[in-house]
Amino acid sequence: MKKAFLYKMKGAVALTLAMSMFCPQVFAREALSAEEQGVQAAPVVELTEEEKAAMVIPVLTFEEALRKAKANSATLKDYEDLTEVLREERNDQIDDLGTLKTPTYEYKKWVNFSTWAKQAQVFATKMEQKSTSLQKELTNLTLEVGVKSSFVDILGQQDQIALAKMNADMQQKLYEQAQVKHRLGMLSKYGTGGLDEKRIAAEQAKNNVALAEAQLAQTYTNFNRLLGAKEDQRYELVYDVDYAPYDIGRPLDMYISDKMNNDDLSLKLMELSVEAAKFTTNYLPDEVPAGVTDPYDKDDRNQYGLDSAERSLKTAKQAKESAIQNTYLQIKQLETMRDSAEADLKKAQTTYRMVEVNYQAGNVTKTALEQAKMGVISAENALKTNAYNHDMLVFTFENPTLLQ
Repeated sequence: MKKAFLYKMKGAVALTLAMSMFCPQVFAREALSAEEQGVQAAPVVELTEEEKAAMVIPVLTFEEALRKAKANSATLKDYEDLTEVLREERNDQIDDLGTLKTPTYEYKKWVNFSTWAKQAQVFATKMEQKSTSLQKELTNLTLEVGVKSSFVDILGQQDQIALAKMNADMQQKLYEQAQVKHRLGMLSKYGTGGLDEKRIAAEQAKNNVALAEAQLAQTYTNFNRLLGAKEDQRYELVYDVDYAPYDIGRPLDMYISDKMNNDDLSLKLMELSVEAAKFTTNYLPDEVPAGVTDPYDKDDRNQYGLDSAERSLKTAKQAKESAIQNTYLQIKQLETMRDSAEADLKKAQTTYRMVEVNYQAGNVTKTALEQAKMGVISAENALKTNAYNHDMLVFTFENPTLLQ
């Protein structure tokens, strides 16, 4: 026994000596640089400024997005150019004809041909100026609602994707758990709650994520086209909506009357059409030179045009009044729904806190905790969606031109 122990001691000493001789060389070699060891180090790749910029997601405010949309709008540029052309044309008329007082044309009136020709020329230019100004204003309003809608859609879809990904992860875990139970003979492959059902649920949840991401990509494509940016550009959108119950501050009928008479661009354009038809029908030359068509020869056609324009305006006003009333009701309905959404959020938060306590005590699984957390996020998303929809409805209510 002593001999065997002696041999073991000798072996240990020999090993210690070998290590003391070998290790310094190893440590010294590790201390050498890669170049000194003859090893070629991997080259460091420097990114270009463009590549660095591409990796940064730019912050985009609503105001900046609207500015970009207006700068990119060919329609708006056309109206701006036409405004300048008409301004110069009107100045030329003033130089050639002087300042002419607009004649009355509420009833049939005949004047000499020269006066009629001058007034008709000036009237046409003035009407086109008014129409162009309204169309320009309408284009600006359309761009603004387009940008608002894009912001709301993108932010809402991003929230949906985040929740869908959480659900997909959850369904995948449940499926993996079901696979284990199935292998142990604890779960059937078929039937309610079976392995196949878990598999289908996991696949469907994954597909929902892909579909939501595809929808977001399309929304971004449309948004970037509106801004004149690259279609694959992404942003960190800054869009804060401060929710508050809406108060018009006066009786609804007074509000509607004021909006229809002063703020509705579509009705103003139709009113211009009525004015143009009145002028054509009622303001006439008494004698027409040879070779010139007498406007009175088309009196029946002109009168029909006037009657039709007036009927269309009346119908549009009635429809607009109903649209404004309905929009106001929708705003109030959203405010009522918000009360329910806030209650749902409080309930989800309470449930999550209870599950969290039980999870810490070991009474429920982590899956149950994650499901409760998803319930809170879903309720928060519903509340944000309510605020976004409320904001959009108030915007259209205050700009009835957008209502059909």
